[in-house]
Order: sequence, then structure tokens, then C-alpha cells
Amino acid sequence: MMSVLVRIALRNLWQHKGKTLIIGSIVAVGVLVLIVGNSLMETASLGIRRAFVDNYTGHIFISGVADGDISLFGVQSIGGIDRTPTLPEYRAVVDRLEEIPAVGRTTPQMSSFGLMRPDIPGYEGLERGEFSVLFGVDPDTYFDMFESIEIVSGRLMRSGERGVMISEDRVQRLERSTREALDLEEYTLEPNEPVRIVSGFMGGLPRIRIVPLIGVYRTTAINDGVGSDLISYIDAQTLRALEGLSVGITGTAVTTAEETALLDSSFDDAFFFDIEDAPESFELTSDEIERLFSTTPESEPDSEATTGRIESLDTSQPAEAGAAPDTGPWQFILAYLDNPRADRAVVAEMNAWFAENGIAAHAGNWEAAAGPFATTADLIRAVFNAAVIIVGIVAVIIIMNTLVISVIERTSEIGTMRALGAHKSFVWRMFFTETVTITTVFGSVGIAASLATIGILNMIGIPATNPFLTVLFAGPVLRPVLSITAVVFSILIVTGIAILSHVYPVSVALKVQPIKAIQTE
Repeated sequence: MMSVLVRIALRNLWQHKGKTLIIGSIVAVGVLVLIVGNSLMETASLGIRRAFVDNYTGHIFISGVADGDISLFGVQSIGGIDRTPTLPEYRAVVDRLEEIPAVGRTTPQMSSFGLMRPDIPGYEGLERGEFSVLFGVDPDTYFDMFESIEIVSGRLMRSGERGVMISEDRVQRLERSTREALDLEEYTLEPNEPVRIVSGFMGGLPRIRIVPLIGVYRTTAINDGVGSDLISYIDAQTLRALEGLSVGITGTAVTTAEETALLDSSFDDAFFFDIEDAPESFELTSDEIERLFSTTPESEPDSEATTGRIESLDTSQPAEAGAAPDTGPWQFILAYLDNPRADRAVVAEMNAWFAENGIAAHAGNWEAAAGPFATTADLIRAVFNAAVIIVGIVAVIIIMNTLVISVIERTSEIGTMRALGAHKSFVWRMFFTETVTITTVFGSVGIAASLATIGILNMIGIPATNPFLTVLFAGPVLRPVLSITAVVFSILIVTGIAILSHVYPVSVALKVQPIKAIQTE
């Protein structure tokens, strides 16, 4: 019976070549659009995921709790970006996280934003500087987890020292802006030179810190398009000071007997100035304000040379081997899993533990850490899927109209078959076989065209012509790869559309009495 149906279906399709080509072309184009579109979206999504997991977020992201959504780039709320809360019970959270077998490596982190510029004589003005995303990290654990950093000049930052690492692109911009500001023919920002960082804008007055440039880096990740040139790595102590947070202790303070004796001394106002001569009020100049906020611990009342002040920080030597772990406040904990598929289980386990112990913290996956970047990718995917639904509805209407005309023209044929004893089920199966045949043949044509299109796009690449596309493509160029899931999904969607389209016209034809159908010309 099946072979008879196939022969009848093929004969009917050949006799109605025009309508067969119309329906087949819609099927082929639909398969092409769905496969290529879904392959592009899937390639971009996987690229964004790899870019963040391997370079910035790991698989698990733990943060404090805020009114808005928290990511590595702060708190997104209706009013803008709010202050990022610190993580409560930091040490206990790390210990609990590391007890989970799937967890491989962990690292703490902080983040903020700031303006930076070289700290050299004559370069004045708080408004001057290049914008940068500041990542406060523990270098030992952070650069062990994320290994996509290549040092161009200088070296990697070490735990326990003050300083900043800036991207190669950002350093070039700093050099260019410095030459323009000071009207210099040549200027090169070298390692160990002082860099002035202005941040803390959300806390009121801006805070200023001067730290040495430890290293210039570039990223080696081939799929990194999330603005890595904007990121500067800074020691956590300095970032805490910029954010107005308490500063953790990373070593042991040693005091002399003389210094300790001062703790027992009693002072009054006369120790500082004569009460009768005390001024009612005073004002600070802009230079004095900057000097007040600078981190230089040994700055003199009269302005010393910048180089001399930075050298007093003595950051050229690594931290002491026996230095205690940084117990200061942190905003995030990132974790890399040995088994990435366990991310949902780890997130659920940590959130249950937070609730059980009354800890105001929250665990999420890499998408939570990526924040607006992951949201953008999801939004693009949703828009594409909405477009696919609209195209599918249009395709159903076109195919249905074409089938209605085809079935009406074949009413006498259907009536004759019914008069000769063919059941309605036989007619249904005949049209179903025709639909499946069209879908199979022209769907194969669409798949072949999709393979060719994706192969060409992969070979030449789709360039990211603006920062938005660079983020969406997770790199400067998108090279799409064929998605088997997209192929199966596309065939099922198009077949479903074709079958759905023939239901109405066939049901209408079967309602006609055989005797009337035979009499229809």
C-alpha cells in the first residue's frame, strides 16, 4: 500500500509541477534560513560562553545580595549602577564551596570603574584620563584560573603588592592622550612608572590613588570580544581604598617600644595648635585635595617629584612568602568546575546552604556574572526566534493558499477516487505522502544550500563592524559552524508547517460528496 501511495504522490507532484515548485521553494528557503540563522546564533552563544567562562567568570559566580541584578560589572538597577555589596562570611563561603567535589579552582574578585592617566608633572585635572573597568584580584589564584594573559612588558602582578596591570591597547591610548595634553613629540608609559587612578564617584567625592604600572598585557584568547582592552587588573587593597571600603591586612604590623608607648599618651587640642589661635574654618585647594586622597604614605607637605613618591612604595620586591591571606572584604567569588555540567547542581547546593545559614549571598552561573553581555545575546536570540515565528506563519499562509488552489483543482480526482471505494483515510495519506515527499526533496536542497552558505561564511568570516557586534560575536570575526541541532530542528519545523498547511484544504475537499465531486470540472 505504501509503495502505491508513493507512486501516486510522485505522479501527482509531477503533474502539478508549478505548484510543487512554489511549495518546494518555500520549504527549501525556510530550511536555509533556519539552519544558517540558528547556526549563527549557536556559534555566537558558544563563543560568548567560552569567552566569559575561560577568561572572566568561570562556571560559578557568587555575590552579595542587592536590589538590582549583580554581575562582574556592578549592580544594574532602574536608576543606573548602584554600589556593589561586599560578600558576607567570605571565608566560610569559600570553605563551603571548596568542599563540593565538582569545584576545581576558586578566586575572589572586586570590580569598579575609574579614570587613569600617567602621574607626571604638568598633567593636571581630574577630568583627564582614560576610562577603565577595574578588576581587583588576588593574582596568585586569579591568574592560575584564567591563563589567557600574555605580558607585553613588565610582569604579572604578585599577591601582596600595590600596582596595576593595563592592556596594551589602553596603554597606547594613554600615551597618545598624554602627548596631546602636554604637547610632547614622544612619550612612552613604561613599567614601574606611576599611574593616577580616580574612582569612587558613587560615594560622593572622587578618590585618587597613585600606583605603579606593574605590567602591560594582551589577551591570548581567540574568542575574546567582550572589551578586554577596557579591563585593568589592580590590587584589591587599592581598589578597596578607591571604593571607600575597609582595608584588609595582608601582613603583620611591627612596632617599636617607642611607638607602642604613644598609645598610652593623652592628647588635647593644644597638642596640635593653640586653642586661641585655632581657625574657625579652612579651605583646601584642588592640589591639596588631590594630595589628601593620594595613597602616598610618605608624601611631604611640599610637593615632591612624582617618581620619588612612587619609589617610596617599594613595590619592586615580591610580597613576603609568609604573608597571611587577604582577609579584607571581597565582592565576588568565582569558581571553575572540573565537571562543567554540574553547574546547576552546584548553584542549587550553594543557594540552599545560604538560605539555611541566613547568609545574604547568591550563587549563579556564568550568565549571571556576564550580566548585560549575556542578556544582550539572549535578547538577540529572542528577536531571531520571534522573526522565525513570523516567517513561519507567513509560510503556512502561502503554502495553505497554494494547497487550497491545488486541492480545488483536484476535486474531481478526489471524487472519482472516493466513488471507486477509496476511504477518506486513503486520501489523507495520499496528501500526507505528497507533503512528506516535497519536504524531503526540497528540504534536502535547503540543507545542501545551508552547508554551502555556512562553509563560505566560515571561510571568509563575518567581521564585527562595531563594538556591539564584537560582543555578540565574542570576537572581531564570527566564523559560523553547522549545528546538527539546527538541522534537525529546522526539518521538524518545516515539516510541521507543511503538514499543518494541508490539513484545512484537504478537509474541505473531503466534505464534498463523491457524486458532486465527479460532476465538478
